[in-house]
Amino acid sequence: MEKSKCGCGRVKSKWFAKCNKCVNAELEKNHAEAKVHVSTGKCPKCGEELKRNLSMTGWWQCAQLGAENFRKYPNKPSCNFQCFTE
Repeated sequence: MEKSKCGCGRVKSKWFAKCNKCVNAELEKNHAEAKVHVSTGKCPKCGEELKRNLSMTGWWQCAQLGAENFRKYPNKPSCNFQCFTE
């Protein structure tokens, strides 16, 4: 039986696209990128401020996310940017 391999050459589960090492490296890269966005305090898509969603640790969202009555400026278009720093 042939073992399933990741793009890096390591053995991976047949149910996943990548090995654990590659998945963890990608998560670290994404978290580092999110921390840069959060440090600026501005959404990279629309330029509005980012706000923290307290329902999960490290969850940040654009102030323009969601329905009109939840957005900071209801008359401006919605933005779907969200990121996790942890």
